[in-house]
Amino acid sequence: MAGPPVFQSARDTGCRMSERAVLSPPGERPSRPVVPVPAGGKRGLRAAAIAATAATFLLIGIGALVRATGSGLGCPGWPKCFGRWVPPLQYHAIIEYSHRLATVVDTILVVVLGAVGLLRYRYRWARRVLWPSVAAVGLIVLQAALGALVVKGDLKALLVTAHFMNAMVLAGTLVDATVASFTIGRKLSPVDRLVRLAWVVAASVFALLAVGAYVRGEGAGLAFHDWPLMNGRLVPGLSELRPALHFAHRALAAVVFVLVAWLALRAWRGRRTRPATAVLALAAAGLFAAQILIGAANVWSRLVPAAVTAHVSVAALIWGAVVATAAVARVGPDGA
Repeated sequence: MAGPPVFQSARDTGCRMSERAVLSPPGERPSRPVVPVPAGGKRGLRAAAIAATAATFLLIGIGALVRATGSGLGCPGWPKCFGRWVPPLQYHAIIEYSHRLATVVDTILVVVLGAVGLLRYRYRWARRVLWPSVAAVGLIVLQAALGALVVKGDLKALLVTAHFMNAMVLAGTLVDATVASFTIGRKLSPVDRLVRLAWVVAASVFALLAVGAYVRGEGAGLAFHDWPLMNGRLVPGLSELRPALHFAHRALAAVVFVLVAWLALRAWRGRRTRPATAVLALAAAGLFAAQILIGAANVWSRLVPAAVTAHVSVAALIWGAVVATAAVARVGPDGA
């Protein structure tokens, strides 16, 4: 027997609609807008978000390797390498060319995510997906422009820091888009203490990343050759820029670690209603603990490329875990 006209119309369009919205009495605001969602659309959105996010974090790691090995000029000329599409089998050329290829792949995936957001999720109820997806496209274009400025600016510390921090903003935006793709249609919960704490921790991690990037830009990574002390002292002389920067980075890292651990503890206490939030917060704390040892390895090894690359890559993962924690906590128990 044929159903009511409104359901028949929904079937005719081949789209799924919110039954609760359709059956809402006149004058009552529906719980969800009557907007067709293509069957299987969420799977495509989630795949695009995960692919773009993973490619961005991989690109950050490869970029760190390029900087750590001094391979930035491994391929003179662009887009070819030594006038060839296939680079010569040389150490620096392969590293630099891999970074170029990863950049192309990442850009394509971010643009695909932006297109999916615009074409399928441009409705009011889906803005949590739409805005970060579109913003990511603008951020990756800005990242390319900043990269050009870094090269033309002879690797000045401020430009290097701006380039890295924009990459972190891009990564955080993509993490937010990924969380939204898995919680689309759910209401945001009121901002509670856990959400506020997650925001504070995210801001503190971002500040630590900025200081660390400036330390690298100024070449202050080996201002002190010992760890955990600095020139054998807990508080060394800070009359010069590089020692002061290095000390500020270590001191801020200690403070941020306490905040991340506190967030993990608070999230773990509420794990019954927010299990995903607890897992993500614990992951951030575990990564931070590993990062402390990696930071020590940077000093002890005199900045060998493997240690430097790991330090930057894990820093990005900590940032991603903290942003994901804040995003999932905001969704609330139903979206955890």
